[in-house]
Amino acid sequence: MITIDWTPLLNFINFVSYAPSYAVYYYLLVHGGWFVVVIGFYHLFLSFYILNRITSYMVAKYKWAYLAVDVPKGNEQTPKAVESIFSHLAGAHKDPDMEEAVLDGYLQPWFSLEIISIEGYVQFVVATLKKYRDLIEAAIYAQYPEAEITEIEDYTKDFPTHFPNKDYNLWGTEYVFTNPEESYPIKTYTDFEHSGAEDVFKDPLAALLETFSRLGKGEFVGLQILVKPISNKWHDWKKHGLEVVKKMTGATVKQKESNMYKVGSIPGKIFDTALSTITGVQADQKADSKKDDLPSLMLHLPPGFKTDIEKVERKISKICFATKIRCIYLAKKESYSKNRIAYGTTGAIKQFITENLNGLKPEFEKVGTHTHYYLKETRLNWRKTKLVNAYMARSRWKGIPEYLMNTEELATLWHFPMLTVRAPMVAMAEAKKGQPPSGLPTERANAIITPLTRKSVTPPSNLPI
Repeated sequence: MITIDWTPLLNFINFVSYAPSYAVYYYLLVHGGWFVVVIGFYHLFLSFYILNRITSYMVAKYKWAYLAVDVPKGNEQTPKAVESIFSHLAGAHKDPDMEEAVLDGYLQPWFSLEIISIEGYVQFVVATLKKYRDLIEAAIYAQYPEAEITEIEDYTKDFPTHFPNKDYNLWGTEYVFTNPEESYPIKTYTDFEHSGAEDVFKDPLAALLETFSRLGKGEFVGLQILVKPISNKWHDWKKHGLEVVKKMTGATVKQKESNMYKVGSIPGKIFDTALSTITGVQADQKADSKKDDLPSLMLHLPPGFKTDIEKVERKISKICFATKIRCIYLAKKESYSKNRIAYGTTGAIKQFITENLNGLKPEFEKVGTHTHYYLKETRLNWRKTKLVNAYMARSRWKGIPEYLMNTEELATLWHFPMLTVRAPMVAMAEAKKGQPPSGLPTERANAIITPLTRKSVTPPSNLPI
């Protein structure tokens, strides 16, 4: 008859039951656990390395198209029309299967919506993969049948790529949420509508366009908004947003156990199981400490708080994108005027702040061209170099991680100027069809932005208008 000595196992169970978690981890690591850790990290590194190489290879093969978009001067469309354009762009989303994601290195394509000013000449630009050009044009023409879309060269191709530079200086930053809870919306164009006023809609973009149109010779400024279509599985944003709403209404939200908590509870579960097997006595069950759900406070909330909840619900009810926003100001040293652009641009962006919900602010701790303390000049030049290259590459990876914005928020930040906007140097289409944009010179030798083709793109003749 074979007898099993349970003493070592019981001693180990007794140890892991009463010893601190760090002591248990150290014991396991010393007694062979290190080998498992090394193998795990090796496979993790190899997987990330291979995936990164495949992804880099795929990105290098991307062919980009740069489209200058002009709308007629008499445009009376509100940002609601541009919101429909963003909804249309969500059609580019795709959930790759395992083969596409791992072997082919599939990467969800993204779009770059830009407002640029070259020496005071303001232009709306869309950077997209060439295979999505038809998608962009269809989305724009559906809302603006008289728009002019012209493919241009990449205006960043002659930017300096390293700082310090003998001729140019640069200021820049990325804009991030004022509240890390990304389910909270920023102030949107619906908050700038005034019923009963002479001008029903006060365009918040007018201040930004006015600042951009004041540039002089040798100056450039660009606001870049990168948007990537996502699914509801992206960070479980839809589910998380509903939990935020529940918390705001006073409902109880079940806390998800972290992986560290689950790992730390394993020794106790092992001890309970072993004790039950050996002694035949069930371990004491913890009393159910679950409290009854709190009654909803919705009926007792102040009106302002109810409005906030409705805005959060409104945000998560619409199509959302993974978003990154960056801005750079590049100028020759004799023309460089950082304060004029930095204050004007940031002031225009701060219009979208709602103190009790969310807004946008410049980030200067990790990305922005502002440094303190040690090696200030070296670190400043390193940030400038990194920022300008990220802008040129339309990179989603460099800088601050992406955050969640819906179509309404994006349309607030990037929409075509209305009739009431008086910025004189914003490019507009002079005629309904057949004519090039007013500000895009095709004959002059010193053209600021040069079309790649002599003739601009026009909508199909059978498009319903």
